Amino acid sequence: MESGVSIRAASHDTQNRPVLGHAGGCRVAVDGSRVTLFLSRAKYPLLLDAVRRSGVVAASFIEPSTNKSIQIKGEAAELAEPETGDAERLAAYQDLFAADLERINVRGALGRAVLAIAPGDLAAITFTPTLAFIQTPGAKAGKPIEA
Repeated sequence: MESGVSIRAASHDTQNRPVLGHAGGCRVAVDGSRVTLFLSRAKYPLLLDAVRRSGVVAASFIEPSTNKSIQIKGEAAELAEPETGDAERLAAYQDLFAADLERINVRGALGRAVLAIAPGDLAAITFTPTLAFIQTPGAKAGKPIEA
């Protein structure tokens, strides 16, 4: 999840309509009890508001070069301030994402542009993962990942 994969985050608004965004990286607690997604405040104000109101989030983590993917659903989602070191974590994450894209001949500048978050624009969503699923196409797609 922290290896530079593409992260799509979702929640729902007050009328249960989906709200989506592209996270620029993540941080997973050492014990796995909390996951933090990093997003742009300017690009995704509706998603941030939906998470604040609903307290739920789902995130898909997709490795572009292989299409291997998982989905994590979570509760107790809340907006949080980035922690010391998160900006550096985000920069390293973007390097890993760009490197994976280069494996499929997509040059690094595009990968960095997709995940770019301007200084001072970094928002964090922290949540407790409750369910996980294999999403990679194939016979196991949709199967729960056991703890």
